[in-house]
Amino acid sequence: MKEQLSLSPEDIKKLRKQLIPMLIFPFAVVAMFAVFYKLAFKNMDDSFFQDGISEKIFMGFAVLFLSILGYMVWTSVIDIKRGFKYRITGVVTDKRLNIQTSSSHGSAGGRSGSSRTSSSSSRHYYLYINDEEFSVDYKHYTRVKVGSSVVMDRAPKSRLTLSLTVLSKENEDLQATNQNRVENIKFLESEIREERFNDADFHALKQIFRAYTKRKLLFMLPFVVIVFGMITNGLIGFLIVLFPLFIVPLWQGVSSLRRLGEYVRNKGYAHKRGVTALVEDKLTVTGNRRKGTNKVITTRGTLSVSTVLYDSLSVGEKIIIFYPKYGKLPLSVMKLNKEEFYLF
Repeated sequence: MKEQLSLSPEDIKKLRKQLIPMLIFPFAVVAMFAVFYKLAFKNMDDSFFQDGISEKIFMGFAVLFLSILGYMVWTSVIDIKRGFKYRITGVVTDKRLNIQTSSSHGSAGGRSGSSRTSSSSSRHYYLYINDEEFSVDYKHYTRVKVGSSVVMDRAPKSRLTLSLTVLSKENEDLQATNQNRVENIKFLESEIREERFNDADFHALKQIFRAYTKRKLLFMLPFVVIVFGMITNGLIGFLIVLFPLFIVPLWQGVSSLRRLGEYVRNKGYAHKRGVTALVEDKLTVTGNRRKGTNKVITTRGTLSVSTVLYDSLSVGEKIIIFYPKYGKLPLSVMKLNKEEFYLF
């Protein structure tokens, strides 16, 4: 449900408070650009400055930056002048974390011609209320779980979340709540008998081992190439000096051998153990450099699951997580209706 209400004094105060850093920030950026302009280009060819190229580049960046900042200020001012907000009431149907990673290439300075690459990432948080997406701050994102009933006040133009309240279940029977809590505790304390592997379990176990080994080998490959190149070129002495750099890949190799031993033992034992768990929350993770994944947060940890399993689970649901006898990577998740979903 979406309704239009007048801004309260607290809402206006939040909108005005948001304007303060926006108005101060440009002066800090101008000073930063001025210092950068003086230091970064002092060793570059004079023709770069005589042609006015540098001034045009900096002017373009300044116009772009001030345009974005000006729009943000304008949206907050418009919200204050209009004097109203939207109140959205509903149920949180999903959560999403979007990770954006960007890389920048720059010169290290001087006449050496060397360059460096740096990367940075930003996180954006979204709530789906009645299947409609809203961007929120981290503090609001972590306060709610999927399935919670919420009331959110939001500025229409700047899209600032003015407040977010999780509604309590006033009509909830206290006796039923206590009984449900006792049942959950008994379920979590219950023991599940080991089950013998079927063909799907053997296949999942094999997929786990292959995925783990592939990841470790890709990490170790550059170091192996470097070591092989040094040995073939007679640089064994130099290799000894750089030995500390290869401790990490050596450790990865040891881990791979240990995982191979676990795989052989699990295949021979051919049984899986089950542990009980409750679904606490769930979210999707997206990004420009990653494949979208579905995360289910349980009392036993966070699981990466398929879309089918993700959509079928609800917060508070009882599940059984199966693991091989040796190792900590899960094989499958079983619901109480005996429907089993493999994670690999």
